[in-house]
Amino acid sequence: MKFIKLLVCFLAIICSNLGYTQQPQEVLVTINDSIYNVADFERLYTKNIDIIADDSQKDIDTYFELYKTYKLKLQDAYQMELDQTDAFKHEFQTHRKDLAEKYFIDEEKLDSLLEEALERSDYEIKASHILFAVNEFASPADSLKAFNKAMEVRRELENGLAFEKAALEYSDDLSVKNNKGNLGYFGVFRMVYPFESAAYQTDKGEVSLPVRSSFGYHLIKVQDKRPTQNLKTIAHILVETKDENDDQAKKRIDNVYARIKLGERFSDAVLHFSDDESTRDKNGVIGIYREGTIAIDGISDAVYALNEKGTFSRPFFSQHGWHIVTVTDIQEKPSKDDLRAEFLRRIKSDSRSKILENDLIIHLKEQYHFQQNNQNIKEAATLILREELINQPEVERNEQTGIVLATFENQEITAKEVLEHIYAFPKKYAFIKTEEEVFANAFNEYALNKLKQQYDNDLEKNFPDFSQTMQEYKEGMLLFEWLEQKIWQPAANDTIARKEYYEQHKANYSQPAFFIGEVYVFKKRYDAKLYQKLLSSKYQLNEDDFSIVYKYQGRFYLDDKRLPENIDLDKIGDKVLKHNKNYYTFLVRDKRQKEVATYDEVQNNVLSDYQKHLEEAYTARLMENAQISVDEVVLEQLKTKYNKKSLN
Repeated sequence: MKFIKLLVCFLAIICSNLGYTQQPQEVLVTINDSIYNVADFERLYTKNIDIIADDSQKDIDTYFELYKTYKLKLQDAYQMELDQTDAFKHEFQTHRKDLAEKYFIDEEKLDSLLEEALERSDYEIKASHILFAVNEFASPADSLKAFNKAMEVRRELENGLAFEKAALEYSDDLSVKNNKGNLGYFGVFRMVYPFESAAYQTDKGEVSLPVRSSFGYHLIKVQDKRPTQNLKTIAHILVETKDENDDQAKKRIDNVYARIKLGERFSDAVLHFSDDESTRDKNGVIGIYREGTIAIDGISDAVYALNEKGTFSRPFFSQHGWHIVTVTDIQEKPSKDDLRAEFLRRIKSDSRSKILENDLIIHLKEQYHFQQNNQNIKEAATLILREELINQPEVERNEQTGIVLATFENQEITAKEVLEHIYAFPKKYAFIKTEEEVFANAFNEYALNKLKQQYDNDLEKNFPDFSQTMQEYKEGMLLFEWLEQKIWQPAANDTIARKEYYEQHKANYSQPAFFIGEVYVFKKRYDAKLYQKLLSSKYQLNEDDFSIVYKYQGRFYLDDKRLPENIDLDKIGDKVLKHNKNYYTFLVRDKRQKEVATYDEVQNNVLSDYQKHLEEAYTARLMENAQISVDEVVLEQLKTKYNKKSLN
């Protein structure tokens, strides 16, 4: 049904009225007080003329009849208020939102980010970092303090301080005590975008300049760069231990390793020796390995070194104990074409989206002549009731809350609106230090939302192609709903009417004569006759002993182009037939003369035919009851114009 719906929507788009003209046009037809002009018809006709398979429908008169019936169906759908249901509105708005998305994005910048991500997907980076934490909403003074500290530590590194030692001493990353700043290998999309970019742009062995992310400033040292590996499905054996000095655990893992080297199946070793209960019953299988997604120290290097299915690693130690890992399957890396759709989705949802959003802010502020009053914004910040933030206090309109913070497109943003926004999202702003910073960030977010809302409301006005496409889609949905309610569902529910239709049109459901079996084709009559004789004697035949030119098998209707002409179904298989210098021998396993199929055999065909019958009858009633006025002069001009073209 979903396919049918999409198909109907597509056909409706083809047949839409495209009723958006930029200048007055001659009226072609008036249908029930609705006016349709030449531009509507011409755009429809010229848009679809090349994809119409039936040449008769390319004739202006025939096409004009289709045009009128389509308009009548749409009018009927609007009269039924099919576009007013909650389900219809929801689906339409969902589609509109999806289609509108591209108008909010700089396509060139998006393409640039996509190509960059695809290029980076070829490599993985191993890096360490030192974090100098500072809130993303921090004041300029606090941000500068963190930056200066990062530069100071970088100078110490240049003077010989070991990176691991510096990380332990200076990093605000809580995991530094365990990893000494080492983040292991990671690929594209694994880190926030500013961090990722700095890592990919820093040479191996070098330390980056301070890099700002939402967490603070980072110093990044790139340890290694290597090609991204193929997709590997992995399994492991785990021998648990608290530390690397557990001799008993070490002896156990070495014993398991020796058994596997001598030929014991990995899955058997898992069953008998692995302490990982979550994978023991699955032959130790963890799944497809993706860099940075499995929290087992040392597993990255172990898996990377295994490049053949069935190979296994030496025992290695992690925070969980001793492991042996094997590769159970290897798949080629996805091609860049295969990655495009996924990467586009991820770009729009990860920290790269902020780059696209910043471009949008600049564009919208210019388009709508956005003006803000910084002094009023500063004064409005004093109105925040920090102690009431979680309680969502009601903001009264008074002289203070009514001050205008910004104007755009004959609209105003007041302090009251921004305060209400802050109290509606307390968790977002609760941890920003000062009221001034809270208000400034809230104002920026609220203003962007208002600008985006205005831009969204103006899409149909500013982009005729968008307006036209949305109208086409709406009419496609309407036609589908009309068919569903007026034709498809009534036909599907009325079994009595369908059976009556079948009885009245039985001749249309004749089953043509056919036989089931094999057809053998030979160049020589002798071979064909001998094979025919052996077939009838049920002799055990070896086809390789005969020079068979073709062999067909299955169900054969008598008009099958592979068969001789004018076959007599009653006598088929009795003798060899000659056709086009070849000789045909038949093995007939079953045959049926022409007969009328039972209702059960063709009920799907009956349903389809009955639906078509209902639609034609209903459309005829619409035409009969419609008031239609055609400008015959204009129609004749169209015939002259387009029928001449078709002749050429």
